[in-house]
Amino acid sequence: MSDSKSNVRSGRFAGVDSTVALICAIGLCAFLFLVGAGWAVYGNTRSLTNAANWVEHTQEVLTALRRVSLLVERIEYRSSLYLSTKNEEQLARARASENQLETTLVHVKFLVSDNAQQLAALGRLETCTHQLSVSMAGFTLQSPMPADALKECYEATGVMLDQEQWLLDQRSKGSERSNVLFLSSQFAFVGLCLLALVALFIFLVRDALRRSKTEQDIANANTKLAETVRALEDRASETQLMTTARDELQLCQSVDQVYVAAARSLGLLLEGTNGSLSMINNSRHVVEVVSTWQGNDAAGTAIDFHPLDACCGLRSGQSRWRTPGVSEIHCTHFKGDPPERYLCKPISAHGNTLGVLCVVCANDAQEALVNARVDALRQMLQLTGMAVATLNLRMKLENQSIRDHLTGLFNRHFMQISLEREISRASRRRQTLAVFMLDLDHFKVFNDTFGHAAGDAVLKAAAEVFVSSVRAEDVACRYGGEEFTIILPDMSPEIAMQRAESIRRAVERLRVPIGRDQTAEVTVSIGIAMYPADGETGDALLHRADLGLYAAKRQGRNRVIAQREDQPSLA
Repeated sequence: MSDSKSNVRSGRFAGVDSTVALICAIGLCAFLFLVGAGWAVYGNTRSLTNAANWVEHTQEVLTALRRVSLLVERIEYRSSLYLSTKNEEQLARARASENQLETTLVHVKFLVSDNAQQLAALGRLETCTHQLSVSMAGFTLQSPMPADALKECYEATGVMLDQEQWLLDQRSKGSERSNVLFLSSQFAFVGLCLLALVALFIFLVRDALRRSKTEQDIANANTKLAETVRALEDRASETQLMTTARDELQLCQSVDQVYVAAARSLGLLLEGTNGSLSMINNSRHVVEVVSTWQGNDAAGTAIDFHPLDACCGLRSGQSRWRTPGVSEIHCTHFKGDPPERYLCKPISAHGNTLGVLCVVCANDAQEALVNARVDALRQMLQLTGMAVATLNLRMKLENQSIRDHLTGLFNRHFMQISLEREISRASRRRQTLAVFMLDLDHFKVFNDTFGHAAGDAVLKAAAEVFVSSVRAEDVACRYGGEEFTIILPDMSPEIAMQRAESIRRAVERLRVPIGRDQTAEVTVSIGIAMYPADGETGDALLHRADLGLYAAKRQGRNRVIAQREDQPSLA
């Protein structure tokens, strides 16, 4: 009896010992696993951090190289403006940009000090920059443009940009692989930890209640993990979308392209919503809808900004949500019944309000989506505003550089460029080209008699007649003083003579108010040259048209003359 009890007791102790040994073994394995997994996570984290640092370093190098390219463009642009306008301030700005270029090159050299290939290319860039520095130091109105040095700088910068972009692609791919490895190790670690926990709970707790609680804990953990994964995927998608949107906006060459690209990106960012971009026009008196996107529900998106203060967000200058129970005041820019949920957010750049974004949400889920992506929405509007402001400024500067400030016609420099371009086009297409040289008759006497203000009024009025009398593809320019030039592509000699006569008659009918109850009568003399009959170069055509103009002056003015090769020159 005692022997049997002893055997039972021994069996129990043996079972307890084996359970304890198994639990200890499982605990030891779990400990070793945790140590190994922690070390793996640490290694992956370091690898991920290093990859991210290299990507950031490469992006910094790209930024510095783009600044080098921008400074070279500024030097070229300011030098060209100096030669065309003789404005010493433009030369000073060009030299300032050259000084900034040298400083930037020092920074670039520091950044690429670990890259022998880039250092070799940098030597080429430093050489051409030195040549450019020498050219700019002694640059005067008689100096030629340092075209060779500029071209070499562009090419050297382009080589370095291509190499660094290749490095960025390679390092970005490495970073992505590190991300994948890191996420894989995390998922593996979480899965193995869950298995270890399940095994430990099975051996430590046998009752159903604890087992049920353990299963519930595991389910909750999986739910949180899924939510975390979805959040990470959403953030990655949002980041990719912002990157694509930024690249798209940088490629836009007009504000209309910016509006379309911004609306498309906003539609993807705020999926399912409806919305519109509305911009304030140049006169600051009208707000116009420039682009829209349609989501799952197209109701309530028709907008009419009349009066101008119809939008509460635009009026207050701040983002404004209209939601039931929070704000009951509606904007009045909707056609028909306004929607229940919408966001009005002003678009600004450089401290100026450019327009307003209106996002319409059909339900609470869409409203939550917009609120969750409010930072990305803010960045998108900042990118859009900066793109619009930059393009508007570029258009303004380009217009100022090619227009005559008094008449609004193209200036002489632009005329020379256009003439060469149109001659090349006419040569390729085997077409004719007409060139008019026009001169207001007795203008100097008129200017001396009635004053410069009256003379300016006559010049403006004549310029308006020229613009209204030619086609959209024709180029009307102020050649200098009271002389004008009109380039008419694809124009036969007969039609050119008719067009010139039409202009002459229109000017002859012109009456320009120059004082109280006093008007000026104006006439114009016109010389015509035809490509290729009268010349195959711009100088030859201008000379031939000038001969016709002189002939018209000698024959009594207020007439049109086409000077032919067989006619004697009256110059």
